[in-house]
Amino acid sequence: MTTTTDTSAMTLAQKSDRILAQTRGLRGATPNATKLIEELRWALEENRKENATLRAERDEARRELCCIESSQSGDPNMTSRAVAADLGWDCFPQEDGK
Repeated sequence: MTTTTDTSAMTLAQKSDRILAQTRGLRGATPNATKLIEELRWALEENRKENATLRAERDEARRELCCIESSQSGDPNMTSRAVAADLGWDCFPQEDGK
């Protein structure tokens, strides 16, 4: 009897770890499966790095736009952060540094 486990709440890295653990005891395709899992984990990490870079670039561009908009508004109460809030953007770091 085969038992299945719901893995929908697991991250991709957790799923790959689980598959890797399950395939370590198998013969035959194990080296290929292990290599594939390692390649997938590397690709996942590269995607995470690229995502962080793109998010930082996006936030920088948004902050620049907010600064331009606030300086051109003529309203002394319209700060860059206020412009960002009006647009629903979270491109400025929180006051507590996060």
